[in-house]
Amino acid sequence: MTIKSSSQDKVFRLLSALAISSGPITARELADCTGLPLSSTYRYLAVLSRWSLVQERQSGRYAPGPMAVQLVAGFELQNSVLTWARPLLAELASRTGESAALMMISGNRALCVEMIDSPQALRCCYQKGHSQPLRHGASAKALLAFMDKAEREAILAELAQAERTQLEQELSRVREQRYALSQGEIDKGVWGVSVPVLGSREHLLGAISLMAPADRVGDVQYQWIRWACDAAARLGAMSY
Repeated sequence: MTIKSSSQDKVFRLLSALAISSGPITARELADCTGLPLSSTYRYLAVLSRWSLVQERQSGRYAPGPMAVQLVAGFELQNSVLTWARPLLAELASRTGESAALMMISGNRALCVEMIDSPQALRCCYQKGHSQPLRHGASAKALLAFMDKAEREAILAELAQAERTQLEQELSRVREQRYALSQGEIDKGVWGVSVPVLGSREHLLGAISLMAPADRVGDVQYQWIRWACDAAARLGAMSY
């Protein structure tokens, strides 16, 4: 079965919904969250299943299929930014004793593509593979502020006017200071700083984020911000 060009976005919308779901999901639930007709949802799921991108469980629910593992492996082997970022993240996590992550844009979400966990027992619960909408939290705002203007406008256009105005003001500050801060926007009691990784001609490659329980930050906040900014600058310079 061949998927028409006009249907491609719908197929990837289904894949995206499966990727961010907290567990296997029914075709009806997929149809509801994507806005697709149930008949079309089943048709696209059948195509994706044949390519092992989707797998139907015995419960009648759907989840990402084994081909997803190959996609992840290919991404990790072939993405230079990810390869270069790993030692920098490890260094940042070691210097601060907190969790450090590499974030990238995935559609209209901020996706964690690599994570070095804090060695401390009390630490942030964010994990590699998790994502969040491009509007809340330091990572999302660092990416949104420096992403392609047309793509940013499309995301902002979905917001109510009051929320959009407030977010645009925050993004302006992020662009001016070259990093984003947040506290408790995603998880209560969690502080975060995120710095965009900019390559040649300030092309956005991702963002380096540092996360910690807010009560451990205190007077070291600005030192941590400097270290995060340094890591992002070094990573960006590697891409020139």
